[in-house]
Parts: sequence; structure tokens; C-alpha cells
Amino acid sequence: GPFTVFAPTDEAFTAAGIDLDAYVTDEEIGVLTDILLYHVVSSLVMSSDLSDGMSTAAFNSDSLTFTVSADGVMVNDANVVSADVLASNGVVHVIDKVLIPPADVVDEGGETNEVVCDLTIGITSDGYGFTPKTPTVDVGDTVCCQWTDESMGHNVKEVTGYKSTTYVENGIYSGPAQSTVDFHYTFTEDTTFNYACEPHIGMGMFGKIIVGDGGVEPTAAEEEEEKEDKKADDAPGFMGVTAIVALLSAVLFARMRKQEEQ
Repeated sequence: GPFTVFAPTDEAFTAAGIDLDAYVTDEEIGVLTDILLYHVVSSLVMSSDLSDGMSTAAFNSDSLTFTVSADGVMVNDANVVSADVLASNGVVHVIDKVLIPPADVVDEGGETNEVVCDLTIGITSDGYGFTPKTPTVDVGDTVCCQWTDESMGHNVKEVTGYKSTTYVENGIYSGPAQSTVDFHYTFTEDTTFNYACEPHIGMGMFGKIIVGDGGVEPTAAEEEEEKEDKKADDAPGFMGVTAIVALLSAVLFARMRKQEEQ
């Protein structure tokens, strides 16, 4: 742990027609395992961490989406009926429905309901940046933030402006930082989405997505920041500089050896 478990009530299992004792073959147990792991998140997520439209990866790698409103909190189409039940290695939220993984849900046309990513945001090779850093997408596009087995935990949290260190209250949020993340969000209007990685905001780990016409004109200061960032992006990174130094050292060492032999 720590883990977060969304635990269906006994009535929820009954309503879903799931009898845990009926799963006996390897194939049946595999299906049940996938369903149960879809109720687990590999980090501590309290109810206060949730925001409307937030999405996070479950333990089986499928995404869970949250709805937060005056009526309460929902996980996919299940209502949270009891929140923040603390356990020795995490927290439990009780829900009124069994969550079925997306790959197992089939629409009337016989096709699976899978998320289509119009843009995918990843992590740079040094682990301290987003890539691409300032992309442009169309209104209606779905942006996915996806990375797997990173050496450090990362997340996406909306901030009030480019390179701002002030978070937007109830803004877009991928959840607590994790080494593996599969978060997606569909933008429905012209806007500029500025975001940061919480654990590395002090190290300048920011990103920006321009949706449509961007919604608002950037300030002169923001435009200057972007120009400086582009210069930095065009310059060799830490790994590139390290490789160059290593190569020069090797050449110098070989030359010295040759002179000694002569």
C-alpha cells in the first residue's frame, strides 16, 4: 500500500448477478480478478482529493472517472455511500454498484467503449518535464496523460496561469502523483489549460495545452516565458550534455594513451 478501495455493498454484487463462489475455472477467476482490481487504486485517495471530471488509473490499468456535485460523489456510474473509511494500509470508499472494466462493456453496435486519445502527454527522458510541452488541440479533442513505471511519481494539476504556482480550486486534476498514470480529459470549449506536476512544481515542471483559439490572449510576460522555454528545449538537455562530456573524455583519454605509446 497505501491503496484506495472502492468497495461495493453486498446488495451491489447481488444486483450485478455476481456470486463470488461461482468463479472456479482459470478463465472465470481471470475475469473476476480484472473486475475486482478495477476497484483498487495504488495510492491513497481521500474524498477531499477528488474533483469533478477527474480520472485516475485503477490497479488493472483501466481508468476510473469521478463526478463531484452537490448531490455527492460518483465513481463512473456508482454512488459513494460511505467515504474515507481508514484502514491500516489505505482507505475504503463504499459504493452502491459493481464497477465493470471498460473493455468488458459492449455497446449496442457490438463495439467496445474505449477512450480514443487525440493527444497523449508523456514524461521527458530526464523525468522532470512533460512532452509535448505546449501542444495545440481542437475543441472536442480528448487529451490523455499516460506514463508507465516512471522512476518518480507525477501528476497533472491545473494552475491559474503559465508557470503559476497557484492551483485552480476544483480544477482539472489527475489525482495523487503516481509512477503509472492513465488520465484523460475532453476539452469542450476554447481555453488555455495550464498545469503542473505537484511534486516537481518547484523544479519548473509545467505544461500548457492550447484548445482551439486558446480562449484568451497570452500576456507579454507569458509570451516571453514561452520563448525562453523554446530556447531551453532546443538546447541539449542534461543527458545530452553528459553524453558529450563522456565522448570528449574518451577521445582525450585515447589521445593521451597514443602519445604515451609513441
